[in-house]
Amino acid sequence: MNLSLYVDEQTWLHRLDGRTKILCLLGLFALSLFFSDPVYLLGLTGGVLGLVIWARSFSNVKKIWILLALLLVYNLVLWPFFVEGTIPLLTIGGLTIMQEGVLHGLGMGLRLNAMLISGLVLLSTTAIEEFAESSNRLGVPQSLGFCVSLAFRWVPNLLGSIGSVIQAQRSRGLDLQSKSLFGKIRQYPALVVPLIGHTLRQTNLLAMALESKGFGPSQKRHPIVVSTMKGGDFLALLAIVSLVIASFWMRLHGYGSI
Repeated sequence: MNLSLYVDEQTWLHRLDGRTKILCLLGLFALSLFFSDPVYLLGLTGGVLGLVIWARSFSNVKKIWILLALLLVYNLVLWPFFVEGTIPLLTIGGLTIMQEGVLHGLGMGLRLNAMLISGLVLLSTTAIEEFAESSNRLGVPQSLGFCVSLAFRWVPNLLGSIGSVIQAQRSRGLDLQSKSLFGKIRQYPALVVPLIGHTLRQTNLLAMALESKGFGPSQKRHPIVVSTMKGGDFLALLAIVSLVIASFWMRLHGYGSI
């Protein structure tokens, strides 16, 4: 089972320098934070989905579509209870839901989806080694960059271990189809205890491997391959900077807010 998010393709987005992709991601985050109107955020989300199609990484979106839907639904349901407005939309049990609250919740859901999909584009087009090397060249401490890159490797391995534990316990006769709450609680120790033991063993092996290689936070590492920025990188940076400036100007003049 392939749990890595990196998609090995030869698209223009893949060929961009890692620093360019990280800076463009920060620019997309800024665009998401500038606006609260769902119309503007819907356009931004559509643009980010266009990048997903361009990067041929729609398979990764399928992996998290439930999370994207839940974020949208939760924001759409919860925010109307906390945002005041002037236009009543619906009354439930004496509680009046305002139109501004619904629009705000929809905007927040689209904002989170746009930011999450933007990060997914970065992970789909950037190898872990490239991400760590690029973040270090942008000024991020090597120890922090190593921790982030290690997390990208560790999470897929942990998810794969969960699948292995479930299959192993099923082969031993563990019933995972119980519908009662008590039955589900009884199943947790049979899954959690082996997973904790496996995680501790893998952590110990990783620590010994790092120690045997003389890894330390104070030692400077040199990458094997150093990427360079080309014309496409400067074009991408120019585009994202122009979008950020234009969006900032629009936000100052009252556009994009509810």
